Amino acid sequence: MQSIRRSLRIVFRNDDIALCFDQLDRDGNGVLSPDEVVSIVQTKMGFDEKTARHLVEVFDQNKDGSLDKTEFMQLWTTMFGQ
Repeated sequence: MQSIRRSLRIVFRNDDIALCFDQLDRDGNGVLSPDEVVSIVQTKMGFDEKTARHLVEVFDQNKDGSLDKTEFMQLWTTMFGQ
């Protein structure tokens, strides 16, 4: 029973992260621009702009210059855990 609860908590947290992505994706194009990511990284994580932009580069797996939902979720879970 506890493993089921743990799994549900993880899914809920992933849903929260996905919802956060959707709220940040103001133009609704399915990706976060570097400026959108830098804003949240600075606000929520307290990093300076240079570090925030570096995180975008690190987690931008397809190297398109922005973060899609999967890339953003990987960034968030790496920084805050699940």
